[in-house]
Amino acid sequence: MRKLVLAVLAVLSGLALLSVPSTAQAAQSTKALVSCPGDKAETGDGITVKVYYVPYGSGCQVNHVQAWSASGSKYGHFNLFGPYGWSDNSPTKSWGWGEPYNSYPWVVAWSGHLWCAKFYDGNNQPVTDNICVTL
Repeated sequence: MRKLVLAVLAVLSGLALLSVPSTAQAAQSTKALVSCPGDKAETGDGITVKVYYVPYGSGCQVNHVQAWSASGSKYGHFNLFGPYGWSDNSPTKSWGWGEPYNSYPWVVAWSGHLWCAKFYDGNNQPVTDNICVTL
């Protein structure tokens, strides 16, 4: 009987030792996630795209994306797009310099995700390249 008790105690102590490294690894992987930058912007080809990040669990969430003309007024629409197939189109209209189109995707963001904008004229022809912000 004594051997059985010692064997059970040995197994239980071995299991306890095995669980310590996995807990430590989980804590390390949480720290390895990217911290939220607050907001990031990129300008190119006459437009600017700005992405606003907020903390969400151990990662980030995109709560607001903006695009605007950085080079005078334009007639047409903005197409905003990102990971997971997220896409949003502004109305087609005359956009003044700095007049933003706002979208609120509330999508979880991970390192390497691209959040982009592109401007199209009134005939749905692309006027700009994809301008992207990377987390």
